[in-house]
Amino acid sequence: MSELSGLRDKGGVPIFNRGQIKESLLTSIRNNTPIIGVAVGSGLSAKQAAEGGADFLLVLNAGRFRTIGISSTGCMMPFGNSNDIVMKFGVEEVLPRVIEKPVIFGFCATDPMVDQSVLIERIIKKGFHGVNNFPTVGLIDGHFREALEENNFGFDQEVEFMKKAISRGLFTIAFVFNEEQAEKMAEVDVDVICAHLGWTVGGKQSVKPRTTLEEGVKYANRIFAAANRVNPGVLNMVYGGPIKNPQDASFFYQNSSAVGYIGGSSFERFPTETAIKETTDNFKNYVRLMKENEILKKELIKKKGFDEIVGQSRVMQDIYDIINKVADKDINVLVHGESGTGKELVVRAIHFNSLRYKGPFIKVNCAALTESILESELFGHEKGAFTGAHQQRMGRFELANHGTLLLDEIGEMSHKTQAKLLRAIQEQEIQRVGGNKTIKVDVRIICATNVDIQKYVSDGRLREDLYYRINVISINTPPLREHKEDIALLVHHFLKRIEEKFQKKITRMTPAALDCLMQYDWPGNIRELEHTLERAAVLCDGEVIGIPDLPVLIQNVNSEQELVFTEGQMTQFTNVNLEIMERQLVIDALEKFDWHRTKASQYLGITRRTLYNKMIRYKIL
Repeated sequence: MSELSGLRDKGGVPIFNRGQIKESLLTSIRNNTPIIGVAVGSGLSAKQAAEGGADFLLVLNAGRFRTIGISSTGCMMPFGNSNDIVMKFGVEEVLPRVIEKPVIFGFCATDPMVDQSVLIERIIKKGFHGVNNFPTVGLIDGHFREALEENNFGFDQEVEFMKKAISRGLFTIAFVFNEEQAEKMAEVDVDVICAHLGWTVGGKQSVKPRTTLEEGVKYANRIFAAANRVNPGVLNMVYGGPIKNPQDASFFYQNSSAVGYIGGSSFERFPTETAIKETTDNFKNYVRLMKENEILKKELIKKKGFDEIVGQSRVMQDIYDIINKVADKDINVLVHGESGTGKELVVRAIHFNSLRYKGPFIKVNCAALTESILESELFGHEKGAFTGAHQQRMGRFELANHGTLLLDEIGEMSHKTQAKLLRAIQEQEIQRVGGNKTIKVDVRIICATNVDIQKYVSDGRLREDLYYRINVISINTPPLREHKEDIALLVHHFLKRIEEKFQKKITRMTPAALDCLMQYDWPGNIRELEHTLERAAVLCDGEVIGIPDLPVLIQNVNSEQELVFTEGQMTQFTNVNLEIMERQLVIDALEKFDWHRTKASQYLGITRRTLYNKMIRYKIL
């Protein structure tokens, strides 16, 4: 409901009359917006509800009980005078904080301490704009209810109060529990008939559910029909019961003539219980949650492609840094390096750390396809475009839409295909082979090559304009011979994979065998290392790979040297960093014997004290 703009007193506070309030509610209905009334128990709740868009606020004694942690049902007990409680916090807390919304006073019509007319005058004088019959005897049944009715403390006194309030120009909201009550309230011309569905279900302090949404709809419709037969102009609303959220309320709007919802616990108790608990928990567990968040972030990085890239050397750290910098920048990247250096792994890491990580990752080996097949693979073809084209086929560009397309060995592409690729990159659109329809695509291009791509440009084998399009950022994957310090980590990584692949447990390599790997120059790079370890694992008779299990070519590279891992030291070789390898050997030995130092030291051929010193040195403790 838009803010009312009626008369204002000398202090500028709006003075809402009955007609203005009802017209404003009708405007909300005409705008297909439900009417929302919030029953509050404090000034803070009232202020927040008003700012949230409530059409009116109800000041009820049940709300006051909720704010001190007592069930709303406590309002029916003789803990104090209901009218006095409502008047006090309504005047002191609610009215001063809510000046642009109507505030409704929840009255007890059978208060023996005050005449109804006197109470109404007091309500008007204090600045309330309407009244609601709460607490109501409608919530009481059985013999006690019969006694109340017999002694003039029944529902008829609530009807009489409403009649007097209407004569004084107050807006009126009537809680009713059956057709007879609805007819009585409609006869005195109340503004709103609210079908009361019982105490609101849910939260920590709640009653057991007594009706379903479907049953509530049938119940409300009977009440509304009875009221509308008497007064077709009365507005229909619902309160409480099984309604706990907007979806539940919407169910009533769709299946009954209700035009709005009045709630207390749904707006005040439920959110407060949840918010305070969650906020306190967040403060209490913030540090723990941050640590868990860091762990989850690391796991996420693994899932996004870094789990297959292994290495801690300076050159690998530089590659990680570049990947992190370019991944979320939607620019084309050229990855170049010798065969077997992990170019595709770098491309995958870029994709899975980019904003396109939810999109497809598609790759094409340009060197493996002829010109005509490659063109069809990239751009697709229409049915009948060439012999054998029996049906329409989407190309890799379309398949990679909103994702990443890896073009491997880009330098082997023909000039004709290069021209089409250049247009696709520039215009972000393609045409299928044999077609004339332009298809828009949103694809990030990453190219890979194992050749000197600049020489290809100089020789005219690769278009210069295409080169500059694909080479916005260049990443070089170094040959393994340039970062041999990563070999120990790579061996550890591949041995675990081999164990899963061949179901054969290989715990480690002998120091001498590992040194052979360190001395070899690896022309086939990481791929050659992986295949070498697979071969050795298959030929190995036990759980430890030794020199005899390695290819002869690798054995011979270290024929005149042998690594000695003995008591107190490991012989160091020039230009070879064995610290990472030695640390991993120590960890593997400890894990093998469940961290029993004596057994691990015997296994390694060193003293227990030497093992302890190495654990301190490598921070394994």
